[in-house]
Amino acid sequence: MGFLRTKSLSLPHQLATLRANWPEGETRLTQLGLTWNGPLIPSMFSRTYVVRVSYQSPQHLPITQVLSPSLDELAGGRKIPHMYSQKKGELCLFTPEFHEWTGQMRLSHSILPWAELWLYYFEDWLATGEWQGGGTDHPTPRTISTYSAPFLRSLR
Repeated sequence: MGFLRTKSLSLPHQLATLRANWPEGETRLTQLGLTWNGPLIPSMFSRTYVVRVSYQSPQHLPITQVLSPSLDELAGGRKIPHMYSQKKGELCLFTPEFHEWTGQMRLSHSILPWAELWLYYFEDWLATGEWQGGGTDHPTPRTISTYSAPFLRSLR
């Protein structure tokens, strides 16, 4: 008996679901991949954040960044928890080595809601100094090959 394999969603499919579910954002598909830029508001009492999701292909992991306001300025010099890269401002929304996100998932149903939730916990952290969003420690720079290598070795 074989395993049921689900195909990764194509970039045009991801584009269509982003436009349908998050129409207030601007979605572009180029030779470099897919980007969504748009507003996220984590709660009715929150400020509006302008967020970018970049997705090169189903073989790559999506990258999520806050374009404005500056998270560093809001943090007042404190190291912001749960970011893949402080310098690049990449939000930590999932743990790649646990395969919490795959190319079969819709960005519109995973990454954008997760980013909104991350921003909710970020605002709570600003007020309390404690990160309540859970998660695990993770390395800083990340690539799909870094996280898939141990998994691929385990299949040998």
